[in-house]
Amino acid sequence: MFWKESKGLKNIPGSGKLALTAVLVLLGISYIFGFLNIYLSYSPIDTEPGMSITDIQIAFYGARDQTRLEKSIDGTMREYFADDMEYQTVKDWIHEGGNEKDFELVQSVFKNSCVDCHSKDVQVADVVLENFEDVEPYLAQDTGKSLSRLVSLSHTHLFSIVTILFILSLIFSFTLFPEKVKMAVYAISYFAAIADVGAWWLAKLSPLLAPLVILGGALLAVSFVLYILLSLYDMWVRKKA
Repeated sequence: MFWKESKGLKNIPGSGKLALTAVLVLLGISYIFGFLNIYLSYSPIDTEPGMSITDIQIAFYGARDQTRLEKSIDGTMREYFADDMEYQTVKDWIHEGGNEKDFELVQSVFKNSCVDCHSKDVQVADVVLENFEDVEPYLAQDTGKSLSRLVSLSHTHLFSIVTILFILSLIFSFTLFPEKVKMAVYAISYFAAIADVGAWWLAKLSPLLAPLVILGGALLAVSFVLYILLSLYDMWVRKKA
């Protein structure tokens, strides 16, 4: 069998090449969708077009001159207000101290624009905004992603990325590239996985370290490209051994 003494991916049966090509292409497409998901999730945060360092800084370190609620309504939640007047009503209430005695001024806005997703029955993102007691925790200073959220994201991200990298590195191990090339690609990819997640924690410590999040993600993207393109080259372009 080819995996006992590899002669390159070019020499495996046609059905095997088609299956492995499908795996590589679909993993590449899934990574592109993953990047688009990140882009669409983070780009609205600073209310400016496109994803920037500022978006990353606010997401991880926080907009510490704002409350959590204000950051949300200025960013990803802005589009869900029925109109600008409702948005401004909530902004004014926050700036005037977000007092319980004045909550009735904005309660109808929450009911009209927020509660469809943030009720006790629905709880999108575990957020409930039905009454003042629900809203009050979001009137605290915005400090970015919580430690519990970072732990959860790091756990799921590392498990999924390591699984994908194992599949890619296993396929790549059967190519005819020199061992030094293989070792370099392996090292880049697994270091990138650690750097990608580690950058989140560093960005949480200081906004000055936010660029590392983009660098970590870019390095991981490079490793995906190397695995996929080099494996496809060995499978379809390289001459048979």
